Amino acid sequence: MLHHLLRGLIIIVFIAGFASLGNAQGLARPMNASSVVGTWSGESICAGNRAACKNEIVVYRFEPVSGKSTVITLLADKIIKGKRVPMYKLDFQYDEATRTLSCDFTQGHTRGTWEYRVTGDSMEGTGIVLAGKSVARRVKVKRVREDQMPAAPDRYSYGP
Repeated sequence: MLHHLLRGLIIIVFIAGFASLGNAQGLARPMNASSVVGTWSGESICAGNRAACKNEIVVYRFEPVSGKSTVITLLADKIIKGKRVPMYKLDFQYDEATRTLSCDFTQGHTRGTWEYRVTGDSMEGTGIVLAGKSVARRVKVKRVREDQMPAAPDRYSYGP
């Protein structure tokens, strides 16, 4: 009898330990596309052998898309001489289960995909060129306050 009671107590302690570990790591906190909305900044580093590629300091503005709870728009800028210069606007799909943002794109003759993994207030990702399925960029950004960044370009600078 004592043996069964002790075994039950050990199992309860084990389960409680896992539950508190998950909460401590923020795993229990739900994240959705709206939790990504805001301003993020960091670096976008060239990968592979691409002569035209330049490392960049980037600022990403994620905005909600009305009526689409799993889609958010990215307005991407790079910093040149202390000013934000618009690069592109893309719509990303957010996957709550994997906490990833993904988007297929075409820029000129280049087709590719962007994918980011969101971990709290940090995000890491890659830009992959589909022709050779090679990583072209590695990005690491963190959430920042908009007033900590140079003034944002007009939203219409990114095109329709």
